[in-house]
Amino acid sequence: MEERYPVGVTPSCAVHVLRHDGDGAGYASWSATIGLRSGEATIRVPGHYAGVLAERLAAAAERFEPGRRLARDEYLDVTALATDDVETLALSSTARSPVRVTIEVPRGEIDELASLLAEAQQLIETLRQGLGLVPDSLPEKL
Repeated sequence: MEERYPVGVTPSCAVHVLRHDGDGAGYASWSATIGLRSGEATIRVPGHYAGVLAERLAAAAERFEPGRRLARDEYLDVTALATDDVETLALSSTARSPVRVTIEVPRGEIDELASLLAEAQQLIETLRQGLGLVPDSLPEKL
């Protein structure tokens, strides 16, 4: 079973939080997705990473320079691009991913996407805590 929680959309992207059944406790049960609204591509990141990516995107918006790699870690490469007067930020999965995926977000949407990812992280934190307070079953003796 997988649960999907919509967080929000930009003109080109949609951000969701996913809860996975059977993936263990903690963050392993959660992930965030950034999908192009056209349906062409989606990147899925671990539950603990949405907030990290939000911070990196906010910093990338400030240091935007076409052709420059703005961030890189085990999950994503973040690169500034410019073609025909269109500036975008490319989010590319790394070699760690079984399938290489790149989505390009228009420069004007970077701050909005960062905000949605921060909201996704807050939602994950809230749901993780809330789920921990509700028992899976009632005691046999009441």
